[in-house]
Amino acid sequence: MIYPKNKRLVTKLILSYMLLIALPFSLSVIILGKTSTENIRKNTLTYINLFVTQINSNIDSYISELDRMTKVAMLDTDLCEYLTSANDSAAYSYEADQYLSRYMLKLMTQQPNIQTVTFTGSNGKVFTGTSNSIQDMEAFRQITRLDSQNSARRNLYISPAHIPSYLIINSREPVFCVVRSLYSLDNTYIGSIVLNIVCRNVLDIININPSLLESGARIIITNTQEQIIADTSAEFNYENLELSGAMDFSSGAGQFQNSRNMYFSNTSRFSGLTTAVIIDRSQLFQSTEVFRLFSTVLFLILMAVIFILSTYFSFRLVKPIRLLQAATEKCAGGNYNIHIPILSEDEIGMLCGSFNTMASKIKNLLESVYLYQIQNKQAQLEALQNQINPHFLHNTLETIRMKALINKDREVANMIKILARLFRITLDRTHNVVSLKEELEHVQTYIDIQNMRFNNRFRLAVCIPDELLNCSILKLTMQPIVENCIVHGFSQIFEDETITIEVSEKDSDLFIHISDNGMGIDQENLDRIIGKIEHSDTKDMEYRGRNSIGIINISERIQLEYGANYYLTIKPAAPHGTAVTIKIPKNEMIPLQTIQNTIRGGEML
Repeated sequence: MIYPKNKRLVTKLILSYMLLIALPFSLSVIILGKTSTENIRKNTLTYINLFVTQINSNIDSYISELDRMTKVAMLDTDLCEYLTSANDSAAYSYEADQYLSRYMLKLMTQQPNIQTVTFTGSNGKVFTGTSNSIQDMEAFRQITRLDSQNSARRNLYISPAHIPSYLIINSREPVFCVVRSLYSLDNTYIGSIVLNIVCRNVLDIININPSLLESGARIIITNTQEQIIADTSAEFNYENLELSGAMDFSSGAGQFQNSRNMYFSNTSRFSGLTTAVIIDRSQLFQSTEVFRLFSTVLFLILMAVIFILSTYFSFRLVKPIRLLQAATEKCAGGNYNIHIPILSEDEIGMLCGSFNTMASKIKNLLESVYLYQIQNKQAQLEALQNQINPHFLHNTLETIRMKALINKDREVANMIKILARLFRITLDRTHNVVSLKEELEHVQTYIDIQNMRFNNRFRLAVCIPDELLNCSILKLTMQPIVENCIVHGFSQIFEDETITIEVSEKDSDLFIHISDNGMGIDQENLDRIIGKIEHSDTKDMEYRGRNSIGIINISERIQLEYGANYYLTIKPAAPHGTAVTIKIPKNEMIPLQTIQNTIRGGEML
């Protein structure tokens, strides 16, 4: 034990706070700070590498678009004709200038970053458009390497950045050339397309993050000869390029030019261009140092706050616990089924003892109330069931039947026999669920009794597949509905009085349709009965204080037994009469009994 049991609770709480919070927190902050610093460094380096790769990917996308545009030129037969024809007539030359000017305009429309377009043909002609021309052909051929073209080199040639002094236009913007040599299918040189692109526009295309440049990073793009074609450095300007011409950049020199710098590079396999990023170490990892300083200060502040709050809450916690102890002692006259072990002799230990006393008494009280409720319900049930003694009633009816037989009154004996069968099913308390066959026998028995009373007025028609006769149903589900048909449906009709019962199966459910051809039900009474069914769980006298108790009772029993997905509905039947539909799950009785094809006294349809 770190502290003895007899220490004050306040002291225990303060020690617990410091051991369980301050110590793990300190270790966590140290480990988290170190891990986070390393992760920031790694993520920063990963980000820079991904950034360089993304720059190269953007450049590749741009160069590949230029490559596609210039390759398409080889498929233009008119273009190839003008670049190879030796016709020097004024009309032909004018026609060639017009066509090539339109082609130049199309290229510059597709790529607005193109400053100028120049066509050189194998016939020695040079086409530069109406707004520009070449004033120094030797310099132009040297920078574009047009004198060293051969059929073995089919890729684009990208020149270093330079000032286009060979053009008549007075441009002080550094540009680079993208040169495509055109060849026919038989490797005959047709000519070349030279695209002049402003270096600054390329930097805009690759979408450089401004915050990276603001941190002092330098981004350099070089061609396959390590000559710069774009550079974010301030030294990359008109004056330096004008004086020194093409500028070279060595990756090794860039990497070791300053011990404070870090160098990242990536070379494209498609264009051969290399992107290099040079970043100052102190700027690159500035966020790491800021995070380290911030975490240290935050750690010291939080440690002070933890100590102050642990002391404050320790004193605050003891006072309500003592009040809670007094409250639980007052509630000790109750009962609850929970026991808390007493592990100490402080205020919490006393609270546990009081709570255990209260819990024990609450438990005893709940058990007493629950037992009383069960006994009360059982007594009410037995009182209801004992109102009629089934055995006494059966024996009495059997005695009357035997008297009738002795007196040779077989009609009365038969009526008593059918009535006894009806009572035997109705008063049976042992089974709440019966088979469809047994329920239909009960309905037929009821019809037999009514026919004895009313001189065989009623006819029962049953349509049910044999395989469904053994399915289960709540006892006394159909008979009250059939009784309603006779009492209400046939009260004023005395011809062809038929009750039809049909049972069908769908999706593992049974649908029982009971209909009559009686006088039907008016809309007001139908709405009232439907309202009773929909409000069968309410105590509102508007719905519960009227007739149709049997229908509501059946609906309630179905939903209580099977759930809300099963129901009873009532509606008018066509052409007249009333129809009731019951939906219950398909469950077979266990054990299976022998299924008969006919129901005694009934008519199978």
